[in-house]
Amino acid sequence: MYGGVPEWLITAFRKRIDEWEQRMQTYPKHREKRKLAIESFDRLQTSFSREQLQLFMEWEEHMSFQVSEEKEKLYIRGFLDGFQLYACLDEISGWLDAGKRNGKESPDE
Repeated sequence: MYGGVPEWLITAFRKRIDEWEQRMQTYPKHREKRKLAIESFDRLQTSFSREQLQLFMEWEEHMSFQVSEEKEKLYIRGFLDGFQLYACLDEISGWLDAGKRNGKESPDE
């Protein structure tokens, strides 16, 4: 899925995402938003027929899963891009004269 990325790293990312998801569910700001979502869903239940509600719930489940997968991929891709940028900058900094950084003499000299 992420060409060349070891499976253990992907597993570690997924675990970290799951941990943050659990934290967010207990965070007061998010708890209030969840309460509003539950209230909205309760209103939907009373206005939809049973069949409409079932169709909506199926659609919502598919959309939630898709959005979750997309966010996971964005998180992992962002991390990998950041790591690649770090590696490139680290490599470039090695090309610089060891005695000079940003036009200044090194304090070691």
